[in-house]
Amino acid sequence: MPEPTLCCRVRGGYCDRCDVLVGLPGLHVIAVEQHGDDRLVVTVESAPEPMGCRSCGVIARGHGRVEVRLVDAPAFGRPVRIIWRKRRWLCLEPACGVGSFVEQDDAVATPRGLLTARACRWAIEQIRREHASVNGVRRQLGTGWRTVWESIRPLLQAAADDVSRFEGVAILGVDEHVWHHVSTKPIEDGGRGPKELTGMVDLTRDAGGRTRARGRVRWSV
Repeated sequence: MPEPTLCCRVRGGYCDRCDVLVGLPGLHVIAVEQHGDDRLVVTVESAPEPMGCRSCGVIARGHGRVEVRLVDAPAFGRPVRIIWRKRRWLCLEPACGVGSFVEQDDAVATPRGLLTARACRWAIEQIRREHASVNGVRRQLGTGWRTVWESIRPLLQAAADDVSRFEGVAILGVDEHVWHHVSTKPIEDGGRGPKELTGMVDLTRDAGGRTRARGRVRWSV
């Protein structure tokens, strides 16, 4: 009779239920810890398997793992850190100039990224849909303002450069605001002054004659 509480059903001794709960494709959960009062730390890794050199294709030799720490989206009301035990390989082909290389997966995080890909998506949705500030997002993630902004800025810039966002737009609404920041220093000494924000909203009516007020782009100066 199978044990009803048994959950480790993935080849290699990994737990399929933990893998589903954490939801990082291709990676398996090997540890979950709580640091401090509320921070979750989840350690993940990919299963050992043959890997060809990214340059020449020759089967590479495993050379241990390197741990990379990432900020992930909050879970169960708590900030989360992912420790990704990336595999490292050595290319044995003498004519290949790669030498060694480390596991990469842009679906999990970009090379040298500080946030996971889904944490970046989550942060942008919080700003776009929930009107959160970068400071509010970084509090929920339990990290610094610059860490969040430097991670999502390239994605926001790519979205702003995508001209396809204007497809099907017949009526465009424009609104402008001036933000008055409270600063402890004069502007001439590096303090923050007023900032102008321009927002554009798609007011095109649908087949039923209703507007959806879809945001298209905004920028500040």
